[in-house]
Amino acid sequence: MGTNDYQKGPRHGASQSGSTGRRSSGASRPHREPLQDNYYYEAPPRGWKEGDAFQDISSYSSPAKRRADQKAMEEQRRSTQRSGGRRPQKSSSQDIYSNSRPVKKGRPKRWGVGKTIVALVLVLVIAVGGSVAYMLSGLTMTSIPKSDSALGIQAGAMSDSQITNIALFGLDSREDGSTGRSDVVMVLSVDRRHHALKLTSILRDSEVSIEGYGYDKITHAYAYGGPELAIKTLNQNFNLDIRNYVTVNFYQMAEIVDAFGGVDIQLTAEEVYSLNENLWNLSQESPGSVVSSDFIPNVNGEIDLINGPYQDGEYHLNGNQAVAYARIRHLDSDNVRASRQQTVLQALLTSLKKKNIFQLPGLVRKVFSVCETSLNVGDMLGMSPIVFGGLNLETLSIPGEEEQAYGATLDSGAWVYEYDLTAASQHINRFIYEEESPYYTGAE
Repeated sequence: MGTNDYQKGPRHGASQSGSTGRRSSGASRPHREPLQDNYYYEAPPRGWKEGDAFQDISSYSSPAKRRADQKAMEEQRRSTQRSGGRRPQKSSSQDIYSNSRPVKKGRPKRWGVGKTIVALVLVLVIAVGGSVAYMLSGLTMTSIPKSDSALGIQAGAMSDSQITNIALFGLDSREDGSTGRSDVVMVLSVDRRHHALKLTSILRDSEVSIEGYGYDKITHAYAYGGPELAIKTLNQNFNLDIRNYVTVNFYQMAEIVDAFGGVDIQLTAEEVYSLNENLWNLSQESPGSVVSSDFIPNVNGEIDLINGPYQDGEYHLNGNQAVAYARIRHLDSDNVRASRQQTVLQALLTSLKKKNIFQLPGLVRKVFSVCETSLNVGDMLGMSPIVFGGLNLETLSIPGEEEQAYGATLDSGAWVYEYDLTAASQHINRFIYEEESPYYTGAE
């Protein structure tokens, strides 16, 4: 590699500065290019266009000759006035030293290509600015400390100016105003170096160290200290460089899926049964949030939550159904549950790619209206080309096989996943930074 634009350790705010050219003061002089015979061509006058004659003053071999030519031109002008204003034929030589310019009449002013492009860019900037203001109008934007110490970013944490890590938290808030646990804990890496979006899911029951609270489930960090402590917990336990976050409530997630028009997902018969079961539980937790049409009928076209039977196949899920699917847990394991959450996000990304440019502002505004983030407008605009590009979502679930996770019980009686956090940190590091990572051994 040449000059590295990534660095190990904390990112510094110092910027490189180079010399800036200054335009010399004083009046500008017309550029003249010497010819082999020491005559000159004058610089083209203002208004000169490609194809117009370049003013040849090579005949001015002496000041006397120039004055003679100018006198002849003046006599020609007076003769024209006496003849009633008829235009004389063009002379082979013109007074290029005079500041006077003929006035063009009867012809509308035309914009040059340069002005047209500038005007177009200006209109687009205004239009985009208006769209951005429209899209961001419902987004809750917050501010958190960004220093290494505040967010627990360690000296050995890998960072790359071309890769931005963002914490994603899906909150399990039962009531408005309550902080809730982060039932979903993910890290989205916007990778401009490798032109990829990478999503790392960390199981909510992972046992980690939470500053001020000892060892506990990672899902509890958000409830204890909000997004700042949740980010700090991720950075400290997995040696990451995360400085921003996005949160969405599970119930708001349903609104996002509905805004996209639903998602198409392949389901097994067992998953359909569990999905309906979760819809029933959701209806009890939040009365009125689920309607009868949300339940998926069995093979006989009936809504029967007890007898079924259901069938495998691709189903078009609305918001409530997608959330119920993502919350399926008791059917298998938390690992599979995490993969279902990733499946929903992948389906949303697939749906996003099918939207046309006129649908995006309203869609983005709807999504933003149910989100909270510490990202600023500049951050989001900088990432939009890759987020809205034709890219696939790469995923990783932690713990995986190499972390060798096992179940354990805390003193409080809570069940957790225990695994090698150092191995997990190296695994995530390889996944995000690829060949730039010191732990990279080849294609994952």
